[in-house]
Amino acid sequence: MKLFLTLLLNFFVYNTYSQTNDIIFISFHHQNSIVVNSEIDIYFYQDFREQKFYINVKTAKFEKQYFVSNEKAANLINIVSKISAIDIIQDVRNCLDGSDTEITVSKSFLSQNTVTYSVNCLSSEDEKTPWKDYFKAVNLILDLAQLKFSDLE
Repeated sequence: MKLFLTLLLNFFVYNTYSQTNDIIFISFHHQNSIVVNSEIDIYFYQDFREQKFYINVKTAKFEKQYFVSNEKAANLINIVSKISAIDIIQDVRNCLDGSDTEITVSKSFLSQNTVTYSVNCLSSEDEKTPWKDYFKAVNLILDLAQLKFSDLE
């Protein structure tokens, strides 16, 4: 009975995390064209040797790496998976010299399985726009990188 329960538990854990392993790399890039040294690059990835998730943060001021728990990694992957390209291109806005925010999602380290979403002039008001899932993903990435949305402005 113990062996059966162990196998059953392993099956459920494997199925839960095998779905999250579809996305193995998320890249975040933010830049404001009129602010010097405003670039922020964040890379979320899984280290397969250690079976852990990490997030690297690189700005003009610092470069750091943080460990990400399996729960938070699964949450990020779930939210990023909800981003819809149709929602992002649905609402067009014009702005001069604004910021560019880009999320790249990859299902392999090869570039053939990569999708990039880009939004110009992202602001805190975008919580109620068609790209609200994109906005949630940006906020979660920033939270895992120990940054705030105000760091983008």
